[in-house]
Amino acid sequence: MKIKMLFALLFVLGNITAQEFSDSSRLTYMKDVVTYLASDSLEGRASGSKGEKLAADFIGVKFSKNKRCKVTRQNFSFRIDSANYNSQNVLCFINNGAAKTVLIMAHYDHIGWGGTLSKSSGIHAVHKGADDNASGVALMLDLVRLLPPTKAKCNYLSVAFSGHELGLFGSKYFSEHLSSKYKKIAITINLDMVGRMDGEGTLYYDCTPDQENRMDTLVNITSDLKIKKSTSDRINILDSKWFAEKNIPGITFTTGMHSDYHKISDDVQYINFAGMLKVEKFIISYLNRLKFY
Repeated sequence: MKIKMLFALLFVLGNITAQEFSDSSRLTYMKDVVTYLASDSLEGRASGSKGEKLAADFIGVKFSKNKRCKVTRQNFSFRIDSANYNSQNVLCFINNGAAKTVLIMAHYDHIGWGGTLSKSSGIHAVHKGADDNASGVALMLDLVRLLPPTKAKCNYLSVAFSGHELGLFGSKYFSEHLSSKYKKIAITINLDMVGRMDGEGTLYYDCTPDQENRMDTLVNITSDLKIKKSTSDRINILDSKWFAEKNIPGITFTTGMHSDYHKISDDVQYINFAGMLKVEKFIISYLNRLKFY
């Protein structure tokens, strides 16, 4: 009983540290981010497209609102068959002079007008990708806003990856060019499709083996979330893959697959923003549990 009370307190602390931002302001912020990234004007944010560049500019501006954040771009290119792609990752680094760094990441590209990746058969239209992965980016950006305003026990690095949908190219490039200035990566937290929480409040996770025990202790802490281990081994098939291969501890969160995946119907109107807020609060409690917040 005492252990459960302790972790319940940690969950509450996760909310207290972000108290200067009300729940309503956080919901509004994430909704505004998803609405813009999933707008027709960005044309589905395909890698190398004009829409992708507009999304990268938007993310960079949002990162820069945290005055302690150093924003950089990381340009990379890749080739698929006879096509060349020029793309970019957007980075935000908050250097607290600590020996370890927490890496929070989400991919911001989607599949543009569909093409071979579309599950809306025969339809040429903008695939907005509200859940995939405007939701993950919105949650990551809001977490950057909520990071402690004074120096913490770790540094924070947030990265918005592109090239994900075509083969995890952005995260691969970043992992292969991981600068020593970011210090030792203590843990990676990947956010991919976190906007469709079901009525039971289900949050799925996959993690590296070293995080299993920590997650086990947190699974039953909150009454409004049902936290489940995914059966898809997402840690090794998403952007977290390259870091897991380097034996860097990591965890990836999602609210799960749905029938609108890679369809034109993955739209803002179906996003569960209240569910996203619950995910955010849980992640803050998780960072508190690791003494990283």
